[in-house]
Amino acid sequence: MKHILSLAYASRNTNFDKIIRFEGEDIRITQFSTGFHFNLTKDLIKKYDGECDLICLSGIPHRIHLPRKDIVNPTSNKLKLSSDQTPILDGEILEEVYLPWMLRQVYLKEPELISNKKISLYCGSQFIHCLDVIKEFAGDIRLCDPYYFFHIPTLFRNKKGLERFLSFSSNLLKKMNFRKQNIPSFSEKDMLIGKGLRRFFSSHVFIGTNSTISSVDLEHLRGKTLIIDFLNPLLEKKLKSFGVKNIISCLPSLKNFPFSSFALYEGLLQLTKNNNNPLSASEILSWVGDSKLGPEIKNFQKTSTPNQKETFAFIIHPLAAKMLFKAKSLKWLKSYSKPLERSVENMASNFPGFFYGKIKGIVSEKNGKEVEGIIYAVPDTPRKLLEADTSTIYKKLVDLSYKAREDGANIIGLGAYTKIVGDAGVTVARRSPIPVTTGNSLSAASTLWAAKVAVQKIGITQKVDGKWKGKTMVVGATGSIGAVSAKVLASRWEEVILVAPRGYKLLELKDEIEKIDPTTKITIATSPEAELIGTCDLIITTTSAQGRKILDIEQVKPGCVICDVSRPFDIQEEDALKRPDVMVIASGEVQLPGNIESKVDLGLEGNVVYACLAETALLALNGTLENFTLSRNINYKKVLEIDKMASEHGVRLSAIMGHSGFVTDQEFELCKEHALLNLKNWSVKESEDNS
Repeated sequence: MKHILSLAYASRNTNFDKIIRFEGEDIRITQFSTGFHFNLTKDLIKKYDGECDLICLSGIPHRIHLPRKDIVNPTSNKLKLSSDQTPILDGEILEEVYLPWMLRQVYLKEPELISNKKISLYCGSQFIHCLDVIKEFAGDIRLCDPYYFFHIPTLFRNKKGLERFLSFSSNLLKKMNFRKQNIPSFSEKDMLIGKGLRRFFSSHVFIGTNSTISSVDLEHLRGKTLIIDFLNPLLEKKLKSFGVKNIISCLPSLKNFPFSSFALYEGLLQLTKNNNNPLSASEILSWVGDSKLGPEIKNFQKTSTPNQKETFAFIIHPLAAKMLFKAKSLKWLKSYSKPLERSVENMASNFPGFFYGKIKGIVSEKNGKEVEGIIYAVPDTPRKLLEADTSTIYKKLVDLSYKAREDGANIIGLGAYTKIVGDAGVTVARRSPIPVTTGNSLSAASTLWAAKVAVQKIGITQKVDGKWKGKTMVVGATGSIGAVSAKVLASRWEEVILVAPRGYKLLELKDEIEKIDPTTKITIATSPEAELIGTCDLIITTTSAQGRKILDIEQVKPGCVICDVSRPFDIQEEDALKRPDVMVIASGEVQLPGNIESKVDLGLEGNVVYACLAETALLALNGTLENFTLSRNINYKKVLEIDKMASEHGVRLSAIMGHSGFVTDQEFELCKEHALLNLKNWSVKESEDNS
């Protein structure tokens, strides 16, 4: 019977002598855990040299391959030279072929676990062959090798930086024996050492070897996802007790044999497939392709439990300079506010963000789970936010995200103009210790809720077989909210007209929408011509026109609903007043479920909140604590997902807002009366270019 000696250099208490069946053969495995004890490991190698067929050495870092040199760990090198007769292998070939493929499989099968996440590697050099793959799906990569090797509190963000560091340090690394006391503890108190370590600990996903994870403090992994090269039952139990959310074990356990490693797997393959001759990368690749191996994904906390009160945070700011005088310290100046507005606005923008209040009593209708919100404010008006250097605003928002984590929040939302500064939340999310969302997915969904209700209240357009028998137009269709709105509307309307200045983007969007619903007629145009807007029953405007006139309301069909999502508005209030037969709405605000207790002045009433805040609350209710909506490109599937969450947990449209507040049923009735009267004599005008 073939016999393998397995030496687990970085493990303790996993000693055994077993016979297992692998690829149709019975093989004896004798394993000793040597607990970083070099002399004991060397003595065991000498004792079994010539007495077994193969020695598998696990738990020691493999050779590091750099473009111009290799770095070999001296502990590994010395131990491999201790055997005269029996071959020693460490699983390096199997790991280099299998690990990148496996990580790709995780991304393809369960992208929500790792896609667009901040990912920290304790020692990037141990996974250097995987970094190109990780880069494909990671939102941000943090490589902590300087701290791992030399206790220098800094990190690298890419492979090139790591390779330069390793090349520069190679002479030192070649002399560093692998000892447990050399591995940093990675305790959360290490965050105090420097900004680099704070960023390392703020990640959503951590990647490390079994030997590293067995040696470090595990408190920072609570609620996080861990990717580990291989997992044994003892370590799994320990990780679970520390509240790790997900564990992805790259190498699955052998049947009836949970103590596997890459070295042991490669040894078993070499004995059964190749008559104990060393395997080539091509042979390993062929076996991986034929086998049914794959990662083991263990979800311990898919969502937070219904009984656990989750906390979210949200950032607001004054929408106009006059709102600054609502602050207690400035209320006494309110009667003199007009001449002082600009001075106070400029002064306030120099102050950092601050705690503003709490919203309590939000309770899910689905599972009874309760969440509360911590509201922070930055004292910057829209003008100051858009004028300021983005790095200044980023710092304010990131500082508040750290404050939110200290206050117990597990996700933070960006409100109003804070979510359009710079790259729309991407940089803030990369630097934040907790997940970030802009709320734009629910903003898009609630806009369409409001549009649907408004069309129903006007009551002129009819629905047949689930589709509105009319035309809808999206102005600014290739923008983030515009594109998502167009895709959703395509499944609900007979004809959709897409308007945007860049023709090539319109063609791309048209192609995408026709794949979603080929039965809807799609028309594209680079401007809202009179002959187009004069036939529409619903118009969504979502542009970056910054207050410039984008359509002539005099040419709009009577009874049309215009949903103006743009800020500043595309349709000015004075223009809207010219057409009492056209309903111009600004947005749809939503109502949170539960008996809401709030002393926060959002400018709305009761349970009514802005949709972007409601998205953050919804994600907390659902236990979906992740970067949900970021950047200017809103994911169509995310809108459908948040729409479903809202329906399940009880977040609903509360009110339709116009330029000057809530739109009442009486206003809808009056608009309908004017529309029916004017439709009798309505004719579509041609644009000036065609006249």
